[in-house]
Amino acid sequence: MAEPAKVFISSAAEPGLKQLREQVHTELKMMEHYPLMYEKDFGPWPTQELVENCLEYVGKSDVFLLFVAHRAGNYMESYKATVTHCEFQAAHQNSKHIIVFVQDDIYRLFWYDLRIMMAEMVEEYKKNHQGTEPDTYKNIAEAAWNKHPEKTDSIDSYVWGFLFDIYKKGHYLEQIAIGVDPMKIIKRYFSDLFRKGSRYLALKDEIDEQISEGPTYRKHAEFTSKIIEYLKDGEILNPRMFLEYLQRFLKKGTIYTRPGTVFEEELGEYESCSGSTLYKKTSGQLQLVAASGMASDDNTIYSLNDPTSYVVKAYNSNNPELFYNEKKRQFYLGIKSGYYVICFHYPVDTFWTEENVQRFKEDIMRDIIETEPALFRNFVIKLLGGIK
Repeated sequence: MAEPAKVFISSAAEPGLKQLREQVHTELKMMEHYPLMYEKDFGPWPTQELVENCLEYVGKSDVFLLFVAHRAGNYMESYKATVTHCEFQAAHQNSKHIIVFVQDDIYRLFWYDLRIMMAEMVEEYKKNHQGTEPDTYKNIAEAAWNKHPEKTDSIDSYVWGFLFDIYKKGHYLEQIAIGVDPMKIIKRYFSDLFRKGSRYLALKDEIDEQISEGPTYRKHAEFTSKIIEYLKDGEILNPRMFLEYLQRFLKKGTIYTRPGTVFEEELGEYESCSGSTLYKKTSGQLQLVAASGMASDDNTIYSLNDPTSYVVKAYNSNNPELFYNEKKRQFYLGIKSGYYVICFHYPVDTFWTEENVQRFKEDIMRDIIETEPALFRNFVIKLLGGIK
């Protein structure tokens, strides 16, 4: 079901903005949006609860609509900021879509005068404070306004500090004339937002996939950092522990036939890797380097002419090879890399027979080779190809 966009309407409680706020609220409702405006859709609350509750509703919103004119609004000493400024900061921190409208006379004073004056004063402050920015622009804004030839008490100096903070955070300031219907500009912004959103919708599946795969890539980064600790000067320091560490990432999986079609069918499962063996070509033979888990280390040497050895067959192939031992109910995935061949052992369920393995060999290889653990296995395969 379609859900309306929640639009938080923020401004100081200024008489000159009251009619504008009401008009925007009404128009947003007519556009089937869900406006959130203090004392109309939520509140009022006691002063001590005001900021926290307003920020809660900012967090619930999708779009943050801010109007700035002559007044700064209630200054909260505990926050060293006005309520409106706190609302903006919450929207900024929570990456809300922020649209800022500034009354035209305020905009001109800020953009062409106060912005430049304050930027110079901030740089001077940084020179005197080891390059650090001030915690707030309140005092600098007050000093700049006191120097300005058009200074008037009808404009709070805090407004300039607030606008400077918005500007420094990279948000665009849209000039607007109070008394002129603002909805044409606001609707244009919402149309542009819809246009941008439609682009993201086209990429939704890809974006969702990348988000879901984020933890996998973080895990892979940790894995690669750890696995290379077992290498030094092009050699494996502790081959058995090298294999043991890799083995813990080779988890169980399911084999499907005709995946992604209406005829998709689950064939059977394979368990997490129970062991592995690593052999290296030396003097025309394959010599055991190490074994991990439940893999036997009895067969220490194979002749490259041995026609019965899975390891030899894998070494003599340019592709990953799958073997099956029905008696042991176990898949063997053998992969050659440089002078090495590594063989992974996967116990399987009762579905698998020699006949079924041959029949569905492509499905088995696909689902073992292309699953998440392949990230870890493939990294080690490439690593082996470059060491002694």
